[in-house]
Amino acid sequence: MVVIGSGPAGVAVAERLYKERPSVTIAIIERGSTLLRRHFYTNGALIGERDRFLARHQVCPWEGDLDEGGALLPALGGRGIVGGSQLHRFYASDLTLWPNGLWPLTEGELDPYFREAETRLLGGSRCGGPAQEYVCESLANLHARHPPCGPAVDTERRPSVGLPHHSSVERLLALLDMDRAAPSRRLRIFTDTRAVRLVADPARPRHMSRVRCVPAGEPGGAHFDVHGGAFVLAASAVESARLVLVSGVQALNGMSTNVGRYLMEHVYCRGYLDVSRHQKIPPGPINVFVPPQSAALENRFQVEICSVTHPADGRSVLRVTGSAAMDPQRQNRVTLSPDRVDGHGVPRASTVLRLSPGDERRKMSLLRGLQNIAALLGGSWLAPPAVMPRGASYHEAGTLRIAQSPAEGAAAPDGSLFGWDNVFTGDASAFPSVGVANPILTITAMGYRLADRLASRLGIFERA
Repeated sequence: MVVIGSGPAGVAVAERLYKERPSVTIAIIERGSTLLRRHFYTNGALIGERDRFLARHQVCPWEGDLDEGGALLPALGGRGIVGGSQLHRFYASDLTLWPNGLWPLTEGELDPYFREAETRLLGGSRCGGPAQEYVCESLANLHARHPPCGPAVDTERRPSVGLPHHSSVERLLALLDMDRAAPSRRLRIFTDTRAVRLVADPARPRHMSRVRCVPAGEPGGAHFDVHGGAFVLAASAVESARLVLVSGVQALNGMSTNVGRYLMEHVYCRGYLDVSRHQKIPPGPINVFVPPQSAALENRFQVEICSVTHPADGRSVLRVTGSAAMDPQRQNRVTLSPDRVDGHGVPRASTVLRLSPGDERRKMSLLRGLQNIAALLGGSWLAPPAVMPRGASYHEAGTLRIAQSPAEGAAAPDGSLFGWDNVFTGDASAFPSVGVANPILTITAMGYRLADRLASRLGIFERA
Protein backbone atom coordinates (compact mmCIF):
# COMPACT_ATOMS: atom_id res chain seq x y z
CA MET A 1 0.00 0.00 0.00
CA VAL A 2 1.40 3.41 -1.01
CA VAL A 3 -0.05 6.41 0.84
CA ILE A 4 0.77 9.84 -0.59
CA GLY A 5 0.63 12.36 2.25
CA SER A 6 1.20 11.96 6.00
CA GLY A 7 -1.51 14.25 7.33
CA PRO A 8 -4.71 13.19 9.13
CA ALA A 9 -6.03 11.28 6.11
CA GLY A 10 -2.88 9.34 5.27
CA VAL A 11 -2.18 8.46 8.90
CA ALA A 12 -5.76 7.26 9.48
CA VAL A 13 -5.54 4.84 6.54
CA ALA A 14 -2.04 3.66 7.52
CA GLU A 15 -2.69 3.11 11.23
CA ARG A 16 -5.89 1.13 10.68
CA LEU A 17 -4.38 -1.06 7.95
CA TYR A 18 -1.22 -1.59 9.98
CA LYS A 19 -3.14 -2.74 13.04
CA GLU A 20 -5.95 -4.64 11.32
CA ARG A 21 -4.20 -6.21 8.32
CA PRO A 22 -0.87 -7.81 9.33
CA SER A 23 -0.08 -8.98 5.79
CA VAL A 24 0.05 -5.42 4.41
CA THR A 25 3.25 -3.42 4.03
CA ILE A 26 2.84 0.35 3.84
CA ALA A 27 4.90 3.14 2.29
CA ILE A 28 4.07 6.75 3.20
CA ILE A 29 5.38 9.50 0.94
CA GLU A 30 5.75 12.97 2.50
CA ARG A 31 7.19 15.98 0.70
CA GLY A 32 8.26 17.63 3.96
CA SER A 33 10.79 16.77 6.63
CA THR A 34 10.18 15.88 10.26
CA LEU A 35 9.96 19.34 11.84
CA LEU A 36 8.44 18.66 15.24
CA ARG A 37 7.15 15.79 17.34
CA ARG A 38 4.21 17.48 19.03
CA HIS A 39 1.00 19.30 18.22
CA PHE A 40 0.45 23.04 18.37
CA TYR A 41 -2.74 23.58 20.35
CA THR A 42 -4.47 26.79 19.42
CA ASN A 43 -4.81 28.18 22.93
CA GLY A 44 -3.44 31.49 24.16
CA ALA A 45 -0.17 30.09 25.45
CA LEU A 46 0.98 28.78 22.08
CA ILE A 47 -0.85 30.79 19.42
CA GLY A 48 2.07 33.16 18.85
CA GLU A 49 4.54 30.29 18.61
CA ARG A 50 2.21 28.47 16.23
CA ASP A 51 1.89 31.51 13.96
CA ARG A 52 5.66 31.95 13.84
CA PHE A 53 6.07 28.28 12.94
CA LEU A 54 3.56 28.59 10.12
CA ALA A 55 5.12 31.78 8.79
CA ARG A 56 8.49 30.07 8.61
CA HIS A 57 7.54 26.68 7.16
CA GLN A 58 4.32 26.82 5.15
CA VAL A 59 4.47 27.20 1.37
CA CYS A 60 1.93 27.94 -1.35
CA PRO A 61 2.84 26.08 -4.54
CA TRP A 62 -0.40 27.07 -6.30
CA GLU A 63 -1.53 29.86 -8.56
CA GLY A 64 -4.97 31.44 -8.83
CA ASP A 65 -7.51 32.14 -6.14
CA LEU A 66 -5.68 30.27 -3.36
CA ASP A 67 -2.39 32.04 -4.03
CA GLU A 68 -2.83 34.56 -1.19
CA GLY A 69 -4.26 32.42 1.60
CA GLY A 70 -3.87 28.78 0.64
CA ALA A 71 -0.80 26.89 1.78
CA LEU A 72 0.71 23.50 2.51
CA LEU A 73 2.79 22.63 5.54
CA PRO A 74 5.55 20.32 4.24
CA ALA A 75 6.13 18.39 7.45
CA LEU A 76 5.61 14.91 8.77
CA GLY A 77 2.01 14.95 9.94
CA GLY A 78 0.96 17.63 7.48
CA ARG A 79 -1.25 20.51 8.53
CA GLY A 80 -2.81 18.30 11.20
CA ILE A 81 0.07 19.24 13.50
CA VAL A 82 -1.29 22.79 13.70
CA GLY A 83 -4.98 21.85 13.44
CA GLY A 84 -7.62 23.62 15.50
CA SER A 85 -8.39 22.59 19.05
CA GLN A 86 -12.08 21.96 18.33
CA LEU A 87 -12.68 18.75 16.38
CA HIS A 88 -16.31 18.18 15.40
CA ARG A 89 -18.22 15.60 13.48
CA PHE A 90 -19.91 16.67 10.29
CA TYR A 91 -23.51 17.59 11.05
CA ALA A 92 -25.81 14.96 9.55
CA SER A 93 -27.81 17.61 7.70
CA ASP A 94 -24.67 18.73 5.87
CA LEU A 95 -24.62 15.34 4.13
CA THR A 96 -27.99 15.98 2.48
CA LEU A 97 -28.60 19.75 2.29
CA TRP A 98 -26.96 20.41 -1.06
CA PRO A 99 -28.72 18.74 -4.03
CA ASN A 100 -25.47 18.89 -6.02
CA GLY A 101 -23.42 17.82 -3.01
CA LEU A 102 -25.23 14.73 -1.72
CA TRP A 103 -23.05 12.22 0.10
CA PRO A 104 -23.49 8.63 -1.13
CA LEU A 105 -23.25 7.35 2.45
CA THR A 106 -25.28 7.95 5.58
CA GLU A 107 -24.62 9.25 9.07
CA GLY A 108 -25.30 5.74 10.38
CA GLU A 109 -22.59 4.28 8.14
CA LEU A 110 -20.09 6.87 9.37
CA ASP A 111 -21.04 6.65 13.06
CA PRO A 112 -18.73 3.75 14.08
CA TYR A 113 -15.81 5.43 12.32
CA PHE A 114 -16.60 8.74 14.01
CA ARG A 115 -16.62 6.98 17.38
CA GLU A 116 -13.25 5.39 16.65
CA ALA A 117 -11.82 8.75 15.54
CA GLU A 118 -13.11 10.43 18.70
CA THR A 119 -11.57 7.73 20.88
CA ARG A 120 -8.17 8.04 19.20
CA LEU A 121 -8.04 11.79 18.65
CA LEU A 122 -9.96 13.66 21.32
CA GLY A 123 -8.39 14.45 24.67
CA GLY A 124 -10.01 13.64 27.99
CA SER A 125 -10.50 17.16 29.34
CA ARG A 126 -12.58 20.16 28.49
CA CYS A 127 -12.29 23.83 29.21
CA GLY A 128 -13.67 24.61 32.66
CA GLY A 129 -14.00 27.39 35.19
CA PRO A 130 -16.24 30.41 35.84
CA ALA A 131 -15.24 32.26 32.65
CA GLN A 132 -16.22 29.27 30.53
CA GLU A 133 -19.56 28.90 32.32
CA TYR A 134 -20.35 32.62 31.99
CA VAL A 135 -19.86 32.59 28.21
CA CYS A 136 -21.94 29.42 27.82
CA GLU A 137 -24.76 30.97 29.87
CA SER A 138 -24.57 34.31 28.03
CA LEU A 139 -24.93 32.53 24.69
CA ALA A 140 -27.43 29.90 25.84
CA ASN A 141 -30.10 31.17 23.42
CA LEU A 142 -27.65 30.41 20.60
CA HIS A 143 -27.15 26.87 21.97
CA ALA A 144 -23.52 27.54 22.88
CA ARG A 145 -21.76 24.54 24.33
CA HIS A 146 -18.49 22.91 25.23
CA PRO A 147 -16.62 21.48 22.23
CA PRO A 148 -16.41 17.69 21.83
CA CYS A 149 -13.99 15.84 24.08
CA GLY A 150 -12.89 12.26 24.55
CA PRO A 151 -15.02 9.55 26.16
CA ALA A 152 -12.94 9.60 29.37
CA VAL A 153 -13.59 13.28 30.12
CA ASP A 154 -12.30 14.89 33.31
CA THR A 155 -15.52 16.03 34.99
CA GLU A 156 -13.98 18.06 37.81
CA ARG A 157 -15.10 21.68 37.76
CA ARG A 158 -11.70 23.28 37.71
CA PRO A 159 -10.08 25.83 35.40
CA SER A 160 -8.56 24.06 32.44
CA VAL A 161 -7.64 25.11 28.92
CA GLY A 162 -8.84 21.65 27.85
CA LEU A 163 -9.09 19.90 24.52
CA PRO A 164 -5.62 18.69 23.63
CA HIS A 165 -5.98 16.09 20.91
CA HIS A 166 -3.63 13.58 19.39
CA SER A 167 -2.26 14.90 16.12
CA SER A 168 -1.40 12.88 13.05
CA VAL A 169 2.35 13.17 13.65
CA GLU A 170 2.05 11.84 17.20
CA ARG A 171 0.08 8.83 16.02
CA LEU A 172 2.38 8.24 13.06
CA LEU A 173 5.52 8.30 15.20
CA ALA A 174 3.88 5.88 17.65
CA LEU A 175 3.14 3.59 14.71
CA LEU A 176 6.75 3.84 13.57
CA ASP A 177 7.99 2.95 17.07
CA MET A 178 5.67 -0.07 17.05
CA ASP A 179 7.08 -1.14 13.69
CA ARG A 180 10.69 -0.79 14.87
CA ALA A 181 9.94 -3.22 17.69
CA ALA A 182 8.21 -5.74 15.41
CA PRO A 183 9.96 -8.92 14.17
CA SER A 184 9.56 -7.79 10.56
CA ARG A 185 9.27 -4.25 9.28
CA ARG A 186 6.05 -3.28 7.50
CA LEU A 187 6.15 0.52 7.50
CA ARG A 188 8.42 2.77 5.45
CA ILE A 189 8.24 6.56 5.52
CA PHE A 190 9.84 8.59 2.73
CA THR A 191 10.32 12.19 3.91
CA ASP A 192 11.59 15.04 1.72
CA THR A 193 10.03 13.11 -1.17
CA ARG A 194 7.75 14.58 -3.79
CA ALA A 195 5.30 12.36 -5.67
CA VAL A 196 5.23 13.76 -9.20
CA ARG A 197 3.36 11.17 -11.29
CA LEU A 198 1.29 8.02 -11.07
CA VAL A 199 2.45 5.44 -13.62
CA ALA A 200 0.02 2.96 -15.15
CA ASP A 201 0.88 -0.66 -15.82
CA PRO A 202 0.75 -1.00 -19.65
CA ALA A 203 0.07 -4.74 -19.39
CA ARG A 204 -2.89 -4.35 -17.02
CA PRO A 205 -5.78 -2.03 -17.85
CA ARG A 206 -7.29 -0.04 -14.97
CA HIS A 207 -4.21 -0.60 -12.81
CA MET A 208 -1.47 1.72 -11.49
CA SER A 209 1.85 0.06 -10.81
CA ARG A 210 4.02 2.76 -9.21
CA VAL A 211 4.41 6.39 -8.27
CA ARG A 212 7.34 8.39 -9.57
CA CYS A 213 9.12 10.43 -6.91
CA VAL A 214 11.91 13.02 -6.69
CA PRO A 215 13.84 14.47 -3.74
CA ALA A 216 11.67 17.41 -2.70
CA GLY A 217 14.53 19.77 -1.96
CA GLU A 218 16.63 18.95 -5.02
CA PRO A 219 15.37 20.54 -8.24
CA GLY A 220 16.55 18.36 -11.09
CA GLY A 221 17.33 15.46 -8.74
CA ALA A 222 17.19 11.91 -10.03
CA HIS A 223 13.77 10.30 -9.83
CA PHE A 224 12.93 6.93 -8.35
CA ASP A 225 9.78 4.80 -8.30
CA VAL A 226 7.81 3.38 -5.37
CA HIS A 227 5.82 0.31 -6.44
CA GLY A 228 2.60 -0.78 -4.81
CA GLY A 229 -0.54 -2.85 -5.11
CA ALA A 230 -2.80 0.11 -4.27
CA PHE A 231 -2.38 3.88 -3.97
CA VAL A 232 -4.13 6.30 -1.60
CA LEU A 233 -4.16 10.01 -2.46
CA ALA A 234 -3.97 11.99 0.79
CA ALA A 235 -1.89 15.05 -0.08
CA SER A 236 -4.65 17.73 0.18
CA ALA A 237 -7.57 18.42 -2.11
CA VAL A 238 -5.42 20.55 -4.41
CA GLU A 239 -2.32 18.34 -4.51
CA SER A 240 -4.21 15.05 -4.83
CA ALA A 241 -6.18 16.43 -7.79
CA ARG A 242 -3.01 17.88 -9.32
CA LEU A 243 -1.29 14.50 -9.12
CA VAL A 244 -4.16 12.80 -10.95
CA LEU A 245 -4.31 15.52 -13.60
CA VAL A 246 -0.56 15.66 -14.21
CA SER A 247 -0.42 11.87 -14.52
CA GLY A 248 -2.70 12.03 -17.52
CA VAL A 249 -4.84 9.20 -16.22
CA GLN A 250 -8.04 10.87 -17.39
CA ALA A 251 -6.92 10.62 -21.02
CA LEU A 252 -5.43 7.17 -20.52
CA ASN A 253 -8.48 5.52 -19.07
CA GLY A 254 -11.56 7.63 -19.67
CA MET A 255 -11.87 8.83 -16.08
CA SER A 256 -14.62 11.16 -14.95
CA THR A 257 -14.39 14.71 -16.27
CA ASN A 258 -15.08 15.81 -12.68
CA VAL A 259 -11.44 15.28 -11.63
CA GLY A 260 -10.36 18.59 -10.08
CA ARG A 261 -13.90 19.99 -10.05
CA TYR A 262 -16.03 21.15 -7.09
CA LEU A 263 -13.16 22.77 -5.15
CA MET A 264 -14.53 24.13 -1.85
CA GLU A 265 -13.31 25.39 1.50
CA HIS A 266 -14.78 27.35 4.38
CA VAL A 267 -15.65 31.01 4.16
CA TYR A 268 -13.54 32.06 7.13
CA CYS A 269 -14.19 35.17 9.25
CA ARG A 270 -12.31 36.20 12.37
CA GLY A 271 -12.29 39.03 14.89
CA TYR A 272 -10.73 39.70 18.30
CA LEU A 273 -12.96 40.85 21.15
CA ASP A 274 -11.38 42.62 24.11
CA VAL A 275 -13.05 41.50 27.37
CA SER A 276 -10.24 42.49 29.72
CA ARG A 277 -12.38 45.27 31.29
CA HIS A 278 -15.59 43.29 31.32
CA GLN A 279 -16.82 43.28 34.91
CA LYS A 280 -18.83 40.05 34.63
CA ILE A 281 -16.30 37.83 32.87
CA PRO A 282 -13.86 36.51 35.46
CA PRO A 283 -10.31 35.64 34.49
CA GLY A 284 -9.83 32.16 33.12
CA PRO A 285 -9.78 30.07 29.96
CA ILE A 286 -12.67 30.07 27.48
CA ASN A 287 -13.35 27.59 24.69
CA VAL A 288 -16.94 27.54 23.41
CA PHE A 289 -18.66 26.89 20.11
CA VAL A 290 -21.97 28.02 18.65
CA PRO A 291 -23.53 25.53 16.21
CA PRO A 292 -25.60 26.39 13.12
CA GLN A 293 -28.87 27.99 14.15
CA SER A 294 -31.02 26.10 11.62
CA ALA A 295 -30.89 23.86 8.57
CA ALA A 296 -31.47 26.86 6.28
CA LEU A 297 -28.56 27.20 3.88
CA GLU A 298 -27.92 30.82 4.89
CA ASN A 299 -27.34 29.63 8.49
CA ARG A 300 -24.82 26.89 7.71
CA PHE A 301 -21.97 28.32 9.74
CA GLN A 302 -20.36 27.56 13.09
CA VAL A 303 -18.57 29.90 15.48
CA GLU A 304 -15.67 29.10 17.81
CA ILE A 305 -14.79 31.39 20.73
CA CYS A 306 -11.39 30.89 22.38
CA SER A 307 -9.48 32.98 24.88
CA VAL A 308 -6.02 34.06 23.80
CA THR A 309 -3.43 36.36 25.31
CA HIS A 310 -2.70 39.67 23.65
CA PRO A 311 0.99 39.50 22.69
CA ALA A 312 1.71 43.13 23.57
CA ASP A 313 0.36 43.45 27.10
CA GLY A 314 -1.06 40.10 28.19
CA ARG A 315 -4.71 41.18 28.08
CA SER A 316 -7.39 38.49 27.82
CA VAL A 317 -8.81 38.57 24.30
CA LEU A 318 -11.49 36.38 22.73
CA ARG A 319 -10.66 35.09 19.28
CA VAL A 320 -14.03 34.72 17.53
CA THR A 321 -13.88 32.62 14.37
CA GLY A 322 -16.72 31.73 12.04
CA SER A 323 -16.54 29.02 9.39
CA ALA A 324 -19.31 28.91 6.80
CA ALA A 325 -20.04 26.21 4.26
CA MET A 326 -19.49 26.85 0.58
CA ASP A 327 -21.88 25.75 -2.15
CA PRO A 328 -20.50 22.92 -4.32
CA GLN A 329 -19.90 24.51 -7.74
CA ARG A 330 -18.47 22.58 -10.67
CA GLN A 331 -16.74 25.68 -12.04
CA ASN A 332 -14.61 25.92 -8.87
CA ARG A 333 -11.70 23.69 -9.73
CA VAL A 334 -8.05 22.74 -9.82
CA THR A 335 -6.38 22.86 -13.22
CA LEU A 336 -2.81 22.69 -14.48
CA SER A 337 -0.68 25.58 -15.68
CA PRO A 338 1.12 23.91 -18.61
CA ASP A 339 3.35 26.93 -19.19
CA ARG A 340 4.34 27.22 -15.54
CA VAL A 341 6.33 24.41 -13.97
CA ASP A 342 8.09 23.96 -10.64
CA GLY A 343 11.72 23.10 -10.07
CA HIS A 344 11.03 19.46 -10.93
CA GLY A 345 9.43 20.31 -14.25
CA VAL A 346 5.94 19.49 -12.98
CA PRO A 347 3.06 21.78 -14.06
CA ARG A 348 1.87 23.97 -11.21
CA ALA A 349 -1.67 23.75 -9.93
CA SER A 350 -3.97 26.67 -10.65
CA THR A 351 -7.13 27.19 -8.59
CA VAL A 352 -10.49 28.77 -9.29
CA LEU A 353 -12.55 29.38 -6.14
CA ARG A 354 -15.35 31.95 -6.39
CA LEU A 355 -18.24 32.60 -4.05
CA SER A 356 -21.75 31.86 -5.29
CA PRO A 357 -24.68 34.18 -4.51
CA GLY A 358 -25.62 31.71 -1.78
CA ASP A 359 -22.10 31.90 -0.35
CA GLU A 360 -22.35 35.70 -0.28
CA ARG A 361 -25.63 35.57 1.64
CA ARG A 362 -24.15 33.03 4.06
CA LYS A 363 -21.09 35.22 4.58
CA MET A 364 -23.24 38.23 5.47
CA SER A 365 -25.33 36.10 7.83
CA LEU A 366 -22.13 34.91 9.50
CA LEU A 367 -20.83 38.46 9.97
CA ARG A 368 -24.16 39.48 11.53
CA GLY A 369 -23.93 36.43 13.79
CA LEU A 370 -20.48 37.46 15.02
CA GLN A 371 -21.74 40.96 15.81
CA ASN A 372 -24.66 39.45 17.74
CA ILE A 373 -22.29 37.29 19.78
CA ALA A 374 -20.19 40.36 20.62
CA ALA A 375 -23.30 42.26 21.75
CA LEU A 376 -24.35 39.39 24.01
CA LEU A 377 -20.90 39.06 25.57
CA GLY A 378 -20.06 42.75 25.84
CA GLY A 379 -16.53 44.04 25.42
CA SER A 380 -15.21 45.90 22.41
CA TRP A 381 -13.67 44.76 19.17
CA LEU A 382 -9.90 44.94 19.23
CA ALA A 383 -10.08 43.85 15.59
CA PRO A 384 -13.60 43.63 14.11
CA PRO A 385 -14.62 40.51 12.19
CA ALA A 386 -13.19 40.36 8.70
CA VAL A 387 -13.33 37.83 5.89
CA MET A 388 -9.99 36.06 5.65
CA PRO A 389 -8.28 35.32 2.30
CA ARG A 390 -9.51 32.34 0.34
CA GLY A 391 -7.54 29.32 1.47
CA ALA A 392 -6.86 30.68 4.96
CA SER A 393 -8.97 27.97 6.60
CA TYR A 394 -6.75 25.21 5.07
CA HIS A 395 -9.99 23.24 4.70
CA GLU A 396 -9.99 22.61 0.94
CA ALA A 397 -12.27 19.80 -0.22
CA GLY A 398 -14.19 18.27 -3.08
CA THR A 399 -11.82 17.87 -6.03
CA LEU A 400 -12.03 14.05 -6.24
CA ARG A 401 -15.40 13.74 -4.64
CA ILE A 402 -17.23 10.47 -4.11
CA ALA A 403 -20.52 9.94 -5.93
CA GLN A 404 -22.75 7.26 -7.35
CA SER A 405 -21.63 7.89 -10.95
CA PRO A 406 -18.87 9.62 -12.97
CA ALA A 407 -21.43 12.23 -14.00
CA GLU A 408 -21.57 13.46 -10.39
CA GLY A 409 -18.06 12.94 -9.06
CA ALA A 410 -14.58 11.53 -9.58
CA ALA A 411 -14.67 8.50 -7.25
CA ALA A 412 -17.06 5.72 -6.31
CA PRO A 413 -18.56 5.57 -2.80
CA ASP A 414 -15.77 3.16 -1.74
CA GLY A 415 -13.19 5.82 -2.63
CA SER A 416 -11.83 4.21 -5.81
CA LEU A 417 -11.33 6.61 -8.71
CA PHE A 418 -13.73 5.90 -11.54
CA GLY A 419 -11.87 3.99 -14.24
CA TRP A 420 -9.21 2.54 -11.92
CA ASP A 421 -9.14 -0.46 -9.65
CA ASN A 422 -6.35 0.49 -7.26
CA VAL A 423 -6.25 4.30 -6.88
CA PHE A 424 -8.28 5.79 -4.02
CA THR A 425 -9.12 9.25 -2.75
CA GLY A 426 -8.28 9.38 0.94
CA ASP A 427 -8.42 13.03 2.04
CA ALA A 428 -11.04 15.81 2.02
CA SER A 429 -10.96 15.79 -1.78
CA ALA A 430 -13.52 12.96 -1.37
CA PHE A 431 -16.07 15.28 0.29
CA PRO A 432 -19.15 16.05 -1.88
CA SER A 433 -19.81 19.09 0.35
CA VAL A 434 -17.64 20.83 2.93
CA GLY A 435 -20.13 21.30 5.78
CA VAL A 436 -19.33 23.76 8.56
CA ALA A 437 -17.10 21.83 11.01
CA ASN A 438 -13.33 21.53 11.22
CA PRO A 439 -12.80 18.59 8.84
CA ILE A 440 -10.04 16.70 10.71
CA LEU A 441 -12.39 14.38 12.61
CA THR A 442 -14.40 13.61 9.47
CA ILE A 443 -11.22 13.11 7.42
CA THR A 444 -10.01 10.64 10.05
CA ALA A 445 -13.33 8.78 10.15
CA MET A 446 -13.38 8.60 6.36
CA GLY A 447 -9.79 7.31 6.44
CA TYR A 448 -10.78 4.44 8.73
CA ARG A 449 -13.76 3.68 6.49
CA LEU A 450 -11.51 3.69 3.41
CA ALA A 451 -9.06 1.34 5.14
CA ASP A 452 -11.88 -1.14 5.73
CA ARG A 453 -12.90 -0.93 2.07
CA LEU A 454 -9.28 -1.47 1.06
CA ALA A 455 -8.96 -4.47 3.37
CA SER A 456 -11.92 -6.12 1.67
CA ARG A 457 -10.17 -5.69 -1.69
CA LEU A 458 -6.59 -6.42 -0.65
CA GLY A 459 -6.93 -10.06 -1.53
CA ILE A 460 -7.17 -8.96 -5.17
CA PHE A 461 -4.02 -6.84 -4.87
CA GLU A 462 -2.08 -9.53 -3.00
CA ARG A 463 -2.81 -12.10 -5.70
CA ALA A 464 -1.91 -9.65 -8.49
